[in-house]
This record gives sequence, structure tokens and C-alpha cells, in this order.
Amino acid sequence: MSSDDNTSDWIIVYPGGDRSRLAVVEILDALSYEKGDYAIASRQEFRGEEGGLSAEQRACAYARKLAKENGLSYEGSNGDHDYLD
Repeated sequence: MSSDDNTSDWIIVYPGGDRSRLAVVEILDALSYEKGDYAIASRQEFRGEEGGLSAEQRACAYARKLAKENGLSYEGSNGDHDYLD
């Protein structure tokens, strides 16, 4: 579930520190200290809606662009779930 209401940032990271992949994660303001737990791949942070797109949508689009330009794979966002139950 995304809280995309200006109470969180969406950032682009190397998931698990794997520099061959990019992913987008949501960091709630209350948990901003967690940013240090990620291998951050981009200095850009995305917040709030702009141009009719949510912060998550803009972060994902930028991550896909970075992945393509740098020959990396794009893993999606933590808003994408593959639940088994």
C-alpha cells in the first residue's frame, strides 16, 4: 500500500546492494533514518503528485530510464506485490 500523500519519499536503490539491478522503495517520513540501510542508486527523491503522476509512478519511470541507459535490470517498486496468499 502506498501512502503517496507527501508523508513519504520514493527513492531508487540497488536491491540487496546488487549493482546490476534497480528498484524503487518508499521511505515514510517517520522512518527516514532507514535511507541509510539502502544502497542508493540516484540522488533524486520523489514526493507528492506532479503532472498527474504519483511520486511512485515518477520514480519508477526514472528508474526504468536509468536502468535502460546503464544496462541494468529494473525490479519494480515495493508497491508491486507478488503475494502468494
